[in-house]
Amino acid sequence: VDTGFEPLPDDGTEDPTADELASLVDEFYAARTSTESLGSMGESDGGVVFQGEGDPMSAAGVVADTVRLVAERRNGIAFRLNTLGLCGADDIELLLSSGVLARGDADQRRETRIATVSVFLPAANPNKYKELLQPKIDGIGFGDVCSFVARLAEAGVDVECTAVARPDVNVGEVKALAMSLGATSFRTRSWIGPSVE
Repeated sequence: VDTGFEPLPDDGTEDPTADELASLVDEFYAARTSTESLGSMGESDGGVVFQGEGDPMSAAGVVADTVRLVAERRNGIAFRLNTLGLCGADDIELLLSSGVLARGDADQRRETRIATVSVFLPAANPNKYKELLQPKIDGIGFGDVCSFVARLAEAGVDVECTAVARPDVNVGEVKALAMSLGATSFRTRSWIGPSVE
């Protein structure tokens, strides 16, 4: 399916609004044909993912409003939020209080909500984390992403952590950290790159 999604030009164009994003989701689902079955209960639907150049948590209000708008029109769409988790307490509270996060429900298929928050956790210690991620905001880093994962997990949110299997990263330690913070799952991405010393 040609979704029509394209990166925004890097020319000062405004970020999309919640109305614009909800309309894109509607257009995508409306364009599905009968040969592109989502299954009788939507089990074949991969859902909608918030991610891209820039972290969606920097527009947490737009993310929450988009999910609310889509939920008014469509049932059973699972959203996933892919993030670095490097955001302030206000953004975390906005997301948690928005009512758009699934929280340990027995049957989440019927409602349109953010079903999973996927957090990139590249290392298990602050120095390696800073080396690999090189956060752009002073004073925000490893401790903040750990707090983000723990805060969402404590609220009953399905949090997945991901790491890249780089030769210079002990993925077992990253997984252990993620699970100790309350993540419900951990996924390793393949390393495709040069040898690392």
